[in-house]
Amino acid sequence: MSKSSKAIFWVIIFFCVLLAFDQFMLRVEFRTGGTQAAQEFYLDFRQRLIGLVVSSEPTTVEQVISDKQPAAAPAAAATPEPRYLYADENGQLQFANSMEDIPPQFRKDAERLEE
Repeated sequence: MSKSSKAIFWVIIFFCVLLAFDQFMLRVEFRTGGTQAAQEFYLDFRQRLIGLVVSSEPTTVEQVISDKQPAAAPAAAATPEPRYLYADENGQLQFANSMEDIPPQFRKDAERLEE
């Protein structure tokens, strides 16, 4: 036998052993903890590999995103409350969401911001 025929023989043996292992993991039911977990992993891994090869259609990023996220309900339009601008004792400009947030001594100089 030449070297190439020996290599082909061992490649065929390797694939036969691989096929036998695959069929063993598919058909035999394990009931103990470690072997059952290994079998579940193998079956899941095998399904994912087959899913990579046999894909019905190419998916785009937009399809994946739309499949993963449910349609969002439109947000209620919030009526913006007026904001106020005032200068504190150091002359720094400060923003406030309501007139109650402004200290009483600065309320007379506060200006309402328009959007």
